[in-house]
Amino acid sequence: MEPSDVALMERVRDDDEEAFATFVSRYQRRFYRLAYGYLHEHEEALDAVQESFIKVYRARASWEPRANPFTWAYRIVANHCIDMLRKRRGDTYSLDDETDDGRSRQIEDTAAEDPLRAQVRREEAEQVREAIMLLPDRQREVLILRHYEGLSLQEIAEAQDCALGTVKSSLHRALGNLKDLLTKQGRPAHEDL
Repeated sequence: MEPSDVALMERVRDDDEEAFATFVSRYQRRFYRLAYGYLHEHEEALDAVQESFIKVYRARASWEPRANPFTWAYRIVANHCIDMLRKRRGDTYSLDDETDDGRSRQIEDTAAEDPLRAQVRREEAEQVREAIMLLPDRQREVLILRHYEGLSLQEIAEAQDCALGTVKSSLHRALGNLKDLLTKQGRPAHEDL
């Protein structure tokens, strides 16, 4: 029987290398999807996950047993990806720029567009990303887990150790606030938000 996330993280915190290998194995795919959702580059996403696991290992002593290990580590991965995006400014992501198979529509569409239109799309995508980063922490996390990670509302509730109703209201507020932020920026909010 596999240990619970909390039991596993307690072993990781106590310097159990085998437990850390299990932790990495358990979360590496989910964290890759999260990193790819931010970065849209396979190699960068792989690097981000690897570097994030190093950060998780270094920060293991700061983990508190009352914190959900996935959520705690997720924040490390997300923050690392945000830092990477800040460093490369210009390549951005929009929630509505993804095809059904998870690939970036922005890359496909801009190849056929004239340079001016491609630049406008990049600027719009940057505005969406910046607006998402302005959301309160819980709203931003719920939005990212739902739209980047593709988690169900129930999975998000479990990951955040909160009630399903809390997740629903946070997601509703996040989408409303995102629309408001985009409208204030002078960009019409996408109808799907």
